Amino acid sequence: KSEVNRLLSQLSINPNNMLIIMHQSMIDEFGAIDAQERLKSVEEAVGLYEYRDKILKAREKLSHTLSEEESVKAMLEEAQDTLDHWEEEYQRYLEKRELMEKKERLERMYIWSKWRKQKGRVDDLEAKLRDFREDHEEITKDFKAAGRKGEESKVDYEKLEHKIDSKYQELIDRERDRSRVKTKIEIIDDLEDLSFEGNPLAKMEWPVEDIESLKNDLEKVEDQIETVETSVVKLKEERGEKWEKYVDHRVRKAVLGFRRELLEKEISSLESELRRSRRELKELRAEAEEEGAKIDTEREPREVLEDIRVTNAQLAGLDDVSSDAEKMYKNYKELLEELEERAKEAGENRRKALEELELRREKWRKNLRNLLKKTRVTYKKILDRVNAVGDVRLINPEDIDDAGLELLVGFRGAEPQTLDAYTQSGGERSTSIMCFLLALQQYIKSPIRGLDEFEIHMDPQNRQAMLRQLLELMEESEAQYLVITPGRLVEVEEVPNVIAVQNMAGSSEVKVTT
Repeated sequence: KSEVNRLLSQLSINPNNMLIIMHQSMIDEFGAIDAQERLKSVEEAVGLYEYRDKILKAREKLSHTLSEEESVKAMLEEAQDTLDHWEEEYQRYLEKRELMEKKERLERMYIWSKWRKQKGRVDDLEAKLRDFREDHEEITKDFKAAGRKGEESKVDYEKLEHKIDSKYQELIDRERDRSRVKTKIEIIDDLEDLSFEGNPLAKMEWPVEDIESLKNDLEKVEDQIETVETSVVKLKEERGEKWEKYVDHRVRKAVLGFRRELLEKEISSLESELRRSRRELKELRAEAEEEGAKIDTEREPREVLEDIRVTNAQLAGLDDVSSDAEKMYKNYKELLEELEERAKEAGENRRKALEELELRREKWRKNLRNLLKKTRVTYKKILDRVNAVGDVRLINPEDIDDAGLELLVGFRGAEPQTLDAYTQSGGERSTSIMCFLLALQQYIKSPIRGLDEFEIHMDPQNRQAMLRQLLELMEESEAQYLVITPGRLVEVEEVPNVIAVQNMAGSSEVKVTT
């Protein structure tokens, strides 16, 4: 059966479509089915079902696209939530990394600031040592000069002592001379006093010029004594000055010597401290170079150390930050970007699916409306032959699931009503449906049509009119019709290619009528 149906479908023959093979009582069934099923039968008979099928496939595709889009959106929302979490963790990770870099930089700055401070200390010690050495050199120079000047003052003092001694000796000599001259003068004066009368020496004569000479000598000696005494006084004063200078030079030399000794101790202490500081500076340099490149900073080590403590406190609050935060954030960011691209693609697919669906719907509606427009004209003409009026109406064309086909008919001057099982009689329903089927015949794709007792509920007049219309259609169509009827065929003489098979006394008799 499946193989037969497949072969028939290739010929556009569907034996299950009541518009192609209308079995007995199928007219009643066609009138009883709902408008939606009626429309589907018409579509299949006229070859429009592929439009419906394409719409359904497009809708299924859209549904699949929407489902995929919803799935991607759900994944996107979930990924966004996860990304938000890891982004927060990543920001904390960046903060932690920045703090760690800051700590590393601060630690490097700390060791270099210690080196800089130690370098400044060494420079200060070197400058101080230079100043002390310069002072020591000056003091040593002044010390030697003081010693030399002291020796010179001592020599000068000793020379003055010698001069004073000489002057005292000269003074003594002049005193002796004066004493000798005075003695002579006194003796002469005493002798003059002895020249009284009766003294034998009274008659002696003394040389006047000798006494005068002695007096002159005495004056000269006294002048010399005065000169020597004056010279001695001056020499003593000069000796005092020389002594004071000598003492000053000795004191200055002693002070300078004491100062030089203190400086030598200071220099020795500074040299020792400088050696130790240079050694520490060298060690700090090696330690700092191990930490990294030199950082020029004017900050004090204690200030940098305080910053390190603060940074460590901040890092303590980020201990729970995962080391995989960056990796997870980047992975989810890439995933989110991929999902966003997929969502964009899904949105584009949805748009295209909607466009395709709407295009399919529009083609379906357009072809269906064209079909019904043409069918409506023929339907009304055929109804007019049986004294009826009517119309064909497409309902809910915007929704393919609710879209349906309604037949309207009114007999003997009545207003057209929707064809259903309650409004019209059986004959009216059969006649109306037959009129519609006849109007539709020229659009049915099947090369074979089958009708089994279509006129069972019709009155003779309507049956004759329907049969006449059917025969007219046969003349215009290349399709083959198999008509089973209990009634007599009339007016077939002018119709070509009519083969009648009639049951006569229990046997079939084939007769070519025309």
